[in-house]
Amino acid sequence: MVNYEIEGMTCTHCKKTVEKIFAENGKQAIADVDAEMVSVNETLTDEELDTLRNRLSEDGYTLGNVK
Repeated sequence: MVNYEIEGMTCTHCKKTVEKIFAENGKQAIADVDAEMVSVNETLTDEELDTLRNRLSEDGYTLGNVK
């Protein structure tokens, strides 16, 4: 698992929203509100990171770098 920093999650609804956005982009992810991170099975490419960062920012989340 590869962990990425994520900001903006405050509750279980946020967790589900983030996981859904990753799923919509073909990536299985597990978000952790308390740790402020999201775990995926593989390292994301720069293109995938850009796509996910843009989509997540629409809902108020900020995807960071590998944690």
